[in-house]
Amino acid sequence: MASIPSSGIVSALPIGLEVGPKRRVFAQVIEWPGWCRSGRGEAAAIAAVESVMDRYRAAVGDLAVPLGAGDPAFTIMERVEGGTTTDFGALDRVLASDRRALEPSEPERLAAFLDACWAAFDRAFAAVAVNDRETRPPVGRGPDAMRDHVIDTGRLHLSWLVRPVPKPVSTEVAHVDAHQRRLLRTAVLGLPLGQPFASGRHPGPYVVRRECWHTLDHAWELEDRFRPS
Repeated sequence: MASIPSSGIVSALPIGLEVGPKRRVFAQVIEWPGWCRSGRGEAAAIAAVESVMDRYRAAVGDLAVPLGAGDPAFTIMERVEGGTTTDFGALDRVLASDRRALEPSEPERLAAFLDACWAAFDRAFAAVAVNDRETRPPVGRGPDAMRDHVIDTGRLHLSWLVRPVPKPVSTEVAHVDAHQRRLLRTAVLGLPLGQPFASGRHPGPYVVRRECWHTLDHAWELEDRFRPS
């Protein structure tokens, strides 16, 4: 799978599908980390991806320039069998495209998507009124708990590339978050080039794909559930 160029307009978007045993499907736009939604069945998952196209453009900013202003066509390029984690509601499987050899500019592009998705979450969290951040809703997490969850999951993702994970010098939430992001970004920039990723659970592009999806998913949840009135 060739990488998406940094200039020029994309007219077709390959999609990878992760299909759970109970019909939850995640549709991921290959080469566009974070652009991933789920649905009950393949058609519903692809429709969900299409429905957030403009929202994704806004989240990743200038990185979306190659998408242009139109609606590129989606083409299913990969299917993988998911498991119980898929049906629970989380990405769990590596795609073949996650293992392909990276070209020279790709680690920087992957790191840029991490930066964009982290920034989208930070904006969404900052937009929540301070007095509402400790809210405990009847269902789901409140804003502070959601941020803690995103940080905890980020540490898991980091541990897939960096072992052992160096401890931060402070346990203050903002410091821990910045510490983990810096380490993950550095690890991604150091991903090997020109050779396919060997068999194993968590190749670098998969880690970026999952971190971007998880971070952006919760950013949008914050926007939808805790938007200031």
